[in-house]
Amino acid sequence: MNIAKSVIVITAAGTPTGRAMAEHFCKLNARVALVDTDCQKLQATYEACLKAGGICFSFFLANRSVDNIAYLFEEINREMGAVDVLINYWQAGSSVPGLLTHKHPANDSIADTIADVASNLYLFGRGAAFNMLDKGRKGVIVNIPGVMSDQGVNQALDSSNAVIKGLTQSWAQELEHANIRVGGVLPRMRHSEDGNVRYHPAVNYDMIDGAAYIVENDSFTGRILEAAS
Repeated sequence: MNIAKSVIVITAAGTPTGRAMAEHFCKLNARVALVDTDCQKLQATYEACLKAGGICFSFFLANRSVDNIAYLFEEINREMGAVDVLINYWQAGSSVPGLLTHKHPANDSIADTIADVASNLYLFGRGAAFNMLDKGRKGVIVNIPGVMSDQGVNQALDSSNAVIKGLTQSWAQELEHANIRVGGVLPRMRHSEDGNVRYHPAVNYDMIDGAAYIVENDSFTGRILEAAS
């Protein structure tokens, strides 16, 4: 797919990685739809993209309900045209609790945590897939993980990476008949001198380059790229 002039939707656009992703695609002459539930951060990204010379629109999302997300894609269609790409940037606030955890978590806490692992990916992926199918677009969905807190980063990434791998592969099979490609980009975990695995949630530009590569490579689907750094 030619990135230039394509309509690319970026979720969590107000985060540092979301903003860097948006600026990158703006510089490649894409038409970028910025989506976030934080109005102030969304506005900051919008202004940064305009300074970068990008063609972009911002879309504030009050909540992530199925109806709101469906309406979001309709609004993007009206303002920008049919959607070609969804950069499904998922932010996790916490990790899935271990099965043998000694502390017994509350039922509500378990439900909220597990739902958080897949709900953002699924809801935006579903909304984009239906929209692309309805508009007859040979679209692309790129799933990317992110971590909001420094607490339990490694465990949270392990959980999100597993979810992204599974959903990316199953969605690619499901959407193959519709000519919608699905790929994923995961951060490479680093080993420190003490033997522990580390991940620093700063902007990883190799992940952004990986997302652009998936969009441009028409044979890439059902697979995962690991960021180089």
